[in-house]
Amino acid sequence: MKISSHQETTIDYPGKMGQILFVSGCNFKCGFCHNPELVEGKINEINLEALLKNINSKAKTGWYQGICISGGEPTIYSDLPGFARRLKDMGLSVKLDTNGSNPEMLRELLKEETIDYVAMDIKGPREKYHNIVNVNGNLKLENIDKSIRLVKLFPNYEFRTTILPDFTTEDIEKIGTWACFGRETDNTRREAYQKVNLYTLQQYNPKKTLDPQYGKLSPKPSREIFELKKIMDKYSEFVRVLV
Repeated sequence: MKISSHQETTIDYPGKMGQILFVSGCNFKCGFCHNPELVEGKINEINLEALLKNINSKAKTGWYQGICISGGEPTIYSDLPGFARRLKDMGLSVKLDTNGSNPEMLRELLKEETIDYVAMDIKGPREKYHNIVNVNGNLKLENIDKSIRLVKLFPNYEFRTTILPDFTTEDIEKIGTWACFGRETDNTRREAYQKVNLYTLQQYNPKKTLDPQYGKLSPKPSREIFELKKIMDKYSEFVRVLV
């Protein structure tokens, strides 16, 4: 694991005090990404053993209850399961932030029972996905399907979407349907579905982006985000809006 930065947090793992750890590197190149230095691997790697020693000392006192592994994309690292196990052995709850591109890693983590909470980003509707993640076609949407289904098997989970300026109400309908079914469907047959537990809609922030062109775009007004929430309410038991 290459950890580039970390900070204490009370918000990244709901209900728990701890740290968020940012790994270096990502297999997506989303132009709107607000952590471009992590995607490009431009941050120096910190000493992992020293970090774990510090975390363990605060876990022993009860000051830390949870750790969030974020990035970048943590699932690109083959040693993620072992790293998560070390955190669990400290008595900590472990949360994972992921783009869902590696369902095999999620399956392994599920088997190892080292992750207590998964937050998976759904970047947009299927037809816009390749353009959004910008990886020259090196993405199988079937892997996103598999990950959506696997994430629901973890003890706690949520799905998240950053609302890009060009997203429409139809896009949100498609994203919500995808989150519920975990596969391609337009639900024209009105199939029964089970709502997801939690969905977070996040307002796009142009202040810091991987692609400078995204920095020139204006985010949707807050009132429009809350209108989109009404659509997502059909697909999630609880919808959180971050603006």
